[in-house]
Amino acid sequence: MPGEKAENDQRAWSGRPAVKDQERNVEREGKLRAATDGVVSVYLVATAFLLLIAPDKPAWWGVVPAAHLGVVALIWLARTRKGPRSRLFTVLRDWYPVFLMPPLFKEVEFLARRLGDWRLTAVVQKWDLAIFRADWSLELSRSFPWVALSELLHFSYFAYLLLVPAIGARWYLAGCRRAFGELVFLVVVTAYASYLFFVLFPVDSPFYLQPPPGKPFDGYPFYNLVHIVSGHGGARGGAFPSAHVSITTAVWLAALRNDRRLAGWLLPVAFGIFVATVYGRFHYVLDVFAGWTLALLVYGSLWLFFREETDARKGRMETGKDS
Repeated sequence: MPGEKAENDQRAWSGRPAVKDQERNVEREGKLRAATDGVVSVYLVATAFLLLIAPDKPAWWGVVPAAHLGVVALIWLARTRKGPRSRLFTVLRDWYPVFLMPPLFKEVEFLARRLGDWRLTAVVQKWDLAIFRADWSLELSRSFPWVALSELLHFSYFAYLLLVPAIGARWYLAGCRRAFGELVFLVVVTAYASYLFFVLFPVDSPFYLQPPPGKPFDGYPFYNLVHIVSGHGGARGGAFPSAHVSITTAVWLAALRNDRRLAGWLLPVAFGIFVATVYGRFHYVLDVFAGWTLALLVYGSLWLFFREETDARKGRMETGKDS
């Protein structure tokens, strides 16, 4: 059972007023939703500006920044809407930041090609080799050329795509809206911060620069599936920091905060994703460490946000006692 429900049940049985806990959860949900809306809106406005100034774009591409600004307008119109809301409206309202992630990720490549400073690719390659003493994006699969391992790791790499929808749906349908809100906030801030960095300072992935692992791995189901998905759904320039690593870490931290049993089950999946990014020649090892760092920074911002809120509440309670 996710943490917020367990906490409320425990307090109810111990005689504490669970209603206040519910009110605090609703308050947190509102703050998380407002913060998430703000992050999405800032990203959409920033990339709309970048799309307008990008050179060599197709004539029809002008509709894309207009679409960005239209989505921002819809976000804030939805925030001001009063009265009853349909279930479909509520679902779209809660899930839209996640639905926007795939098209906005694909847009990264268009912007990075026209606006990005690609010199960071050589820097990452140099530092990766200097720190880890080998190009493990090549050497790892050569050192362990086992088909069973390859299939397990490529399955893990593909499973990344299901993490946010599956865990989000689990909490959403169970009514754990605070946990869901924290998940969406962590994932969206992590993802959109990565996307903006990819646009301005793109790093080319070994997936594009190196030959694929090939024999004896190719021809097997998950190897083929991942290479098809990456070939059509990937965005060139989006290697550093690894979004697979940063978003997986953000999801795991959200689970650790709200549902520790689930976090335990997710550990082997997360570990498989981390190893697969290098084994499958999708990322350098340095990309993995950068992904962990980004996720921890974003999680720290969430922790500080609610810590300040808790400290302020304690201060008000103490002031009330003194008076």
